[in-house]
Amino acid sequence: MSKTKKIIILCGMVALLVLTGCLNYFLNRTDKTDAANADNTLTYSDYFESSHADRSQSRSETVMYYEAIIESEASSAEAKANAEAELATLIANMETEQRLETLIKALGYEDCIVTVGAENINVVLKSGAMTEQEVAQVLDIVLSETNKIAANVRIKPIEA
Repeated sequence: MSKTKKIIILCGMVALLVLTGCLNYFLNRTDKTDAANADNTLTYSDYFESSHADRSQSRSETVMYYEAIIESEASSAEAKANAEAELATLIANMETEQRLETLIKALGYEDCIVTVGAENINVVLKSGAMTEQEVAQVLDIVLSETNKIAANVRIKPIEA
């Protein structure tokens, strides 16, 4: 099989993967919106559950995408190296998020979601209004476990 055909096949597979992810996202969003509008009882626990599930599904699809590039014979060495680097970064961010969520929940918060990006870290807590001391405790955990600065950490309490 020629290199051009391999590239076309790989591009087609990637396009189908992206299309599947988009369809899945929009179909699931419609169902949740309809259910919330039907009885107007969307709760914060639903928010945290759906956020965790959406993040998990999105990450699984991204990992599959990178693995497809890495395992494809049609991928260039540069594309494979980039995919491996991106996959390693994604996995490191996932581990950091899980570690931070566990440590923050150990402070007594019922639930939280942490997202680690290239520049910022966002922490959404299931909590009422927070005192300065509580914010400082969460910030201390984030700063001690990452190499971010305080200006790049956002803490958002959501009243349960």
